[in-house]
Amino acid sequence: MRRHQADGTYRYVLILGAKVNGTAPSRALRNRIDVAATYAHQYPHVKLIASGGQGPDEGMAEGRVIARELIDRGVDPGRIHVEADSTSTYENFLFSRDVWAGETGLTVVTNDFHVRRARLVGRLYFGLGTDALYAPTPAAAKAKYVIREQLAYIKLLINYMRWKWRP
Repeated sequence: MRRHQADGTYRYVLILGAKVNGTAPSRALRNRIDVAATYAHQYPHVKLIASGGQGPDEGMAEGRVIARELIDRGVDPGRIHVEADSTSTYENFLFSRDVWAGETGLTVVTNDFHVRRARLVGRLYFGLGTDALYAPTPAAAKAKYVIREQLAYIKLLINYMRWKWRP
């Protein structure tokens, strides 16, 4: 899958959640929010889906933190939909599906190391065309994320095979 930078083509932007420290976004999540807010100001016709649940060590659902931070950056709350139950990339798409239902594609916002797999999930499971906003990954965490991402590809393959050939 080639790198496909978002250009305002799609009506919906799916911002994938990431770690929340208490009620504050981690650096990785803050970078996602920053690029999404910039994009929202550049393309005022797009609607944003702030997606992510609340982990046991988080003080607030990731989707709610994303929405709050977008509003703080001047994005109109009426353009933001919140999905606050997902715990995986697959669930980010699944639990947000009612918002983007009927669309043939959407823009995915995540950190650069994660874009390829997120777009693959959208295509394999939901038949979506996607483009992306590539948020930078904090240098201190990049090695950990890249290793974790390779393992996630294995899990994606196994789960997709089960899903594809389910009885």
